[in-house]
Amino acid sequence: MGYAHLKILAGNPSSPCPDCPASRQGLLEDLVPCEEHGCSFQCIALPARSQLPARWFERYGLAFVRRGVVVRQRADAQGRVTSFDAAGPGCLYPMRMPTENSPSSVPCGYAATDSLLCLWTRDQIAPAVSEDTSVATDLIELQNATMERITRIADARGRTSIEARVAALLVALSDTLSPPRRRDLLPSGLQLRDLGSLLGIRHETVCRALGTLTKRGAVERTPDGLRILDRELVEAL
Repeated sequence: MGYAHLKILAGNPSSPCPDCPASRQGLLEDLVPCEEHGCSFQCIALPARSQLPARWFERYGLAFVRRGVVVRQRADAQGRVTSFDAAGPGCLYPMRMPTENSPSSVPCGYAATDSLLCLWTRDQIAPAVSEDTSVATDLIELQNATMERITRIADARGRTSIEARVAALLVALSDTLSPPRRRDLLPSGLQLRDLGSLLGIRHETVCRALGTLTKRGAVERTPDGLRILDRELVEAL
C-alpha cells in the first residue's frame, strides 16, 4: 500500500453534504454548515488501498468517515504493523501522534475502500469544546462508540478457533461499521486480507473459515459483498 494523490473536495461549503455523518447522526451538528458559518471539516477523498499520509496525524485531531472503510493501525520501530480498528460511514477516526511514553509506536492506517474523510484540525478542537458543551458531549459519545468497535474486534481476535474468530469479527463489523444501523451486507471492497489483518491471521485462513461458514449456510459471498444469512448461527460460534 502506497501513498496516493489526494483530492480535496470541500473545505467550507454553504450547506451540509447529502451524506454528512454529523447531520445523519445528529452529532457535532454545530460544526457543519448553517446560516451562520461554514463547515469546520475539510473533506478529502482517499482512494482504496492507499495509506493515510503521515502528515495527517500531525495536522488533524480526528476525522469523520463520510464514505468507505478506513482501517486504523500502529507500526513499531521495525516496521511491523498491527490493525486494530475498522471505521465505516459515520464512525469517528481519532488521530494521535506518539507520546513520550510510546515513541516507537506510531499511528498509521489505510483506506480499505474508496473513502471520503471529513477532517478536523488539532487547533480547532479545544476552542470548539470550550465554547460549546454539546461538542464535548458528542465527542465523548463518539469516542465511546470507537472503543466499542475496538473491543469487539479484540474480542473476535481472542476467540479459541479460527471459525469463531472470523464469525465474531463479521458480527462486530455488522454492528459497528455503519452506526447507528446494523449491516447484514459488508462492503464488497472489504477484502479477505483486511479481515485477516484485523484478526492477525493470513487471508488464506480467513478464506477457509468463510468456506466452512458458507457450507453451513451462515454467510454467502456475493458481488456486492459478504452477507450474513444466519446471524444466530454466526453468533453461536
